[in-house]
Amino acid sequence: MRKLTFLLLAVNLLACQSKEPGKATKNDFSIDSVKAHIIKMNESYGERFMSNDSTFYADRYCIDAKVYSPGMPAVTSRDSIRSFFYNNGNNKEAKIELPAGNFYGNADFVVEEGRYSFPDGKGGTIDKGKFITIWKQEDGKWKLYREIWNTDMAPAESK
Repeated sequence: MRKLTFLLLAVNLLACQSKEPGKATKNDFSIDSVKAHIIKMNESYGERFMSNDSTFYADRYCIDAKVYSPGMPAVTSRDSIRSFFYNNGNNKEAKIELPAGNFYGNADFVVEEGRYSFPDGKGGTIDKGKFITIWKQEDGKWKLYREIWNTDMAPAESK
C-alpha cells in the first residue's frame, strides 16, 4: 500500500508541474521558430558596435560564448566580447548587413550559415564575407554560443 501511495503521489506531482513561462523544452523545438528568432536578433545585431550595455550582450550571447575573429586569439566571455565589438566606442559608425542564410540543427544547437557585408555608405563595401554561428539555449532563450567569420576580400598588399 505504501508503494502505491508513493506512486500516486509522484504521478500527481508530475502531472501538476507546468512548464515555466518563456522556457522552451526539447518537445517545443521548431527550426522555423528558432530561425525567426535568429533573424529578428540579426536585425538588431549591428547595435553591438554601438552598445556598451552589458545587458545587450547578456541577451544575445551565452555566458560561455566565444568569438573567433580572424587574425587573433578567441574572445571569450560576454564582457570580453562586449569590449571587443564596442572597442571603446570606436566602432559606432559600423553598419552591417546580414541577409538570412541557412539554418539547421536540433533542440540542443542550431547552426546558422550566412554572409555579411559592411557597406561604406558610398555604394562600396568595407568588408564582406561569410560566417557560421552556433546558437544554443541558455535560460530558455536562444543565444550565440560560437561565432566565426572570414572575409572574401583579398588581403591588403604588403610593401
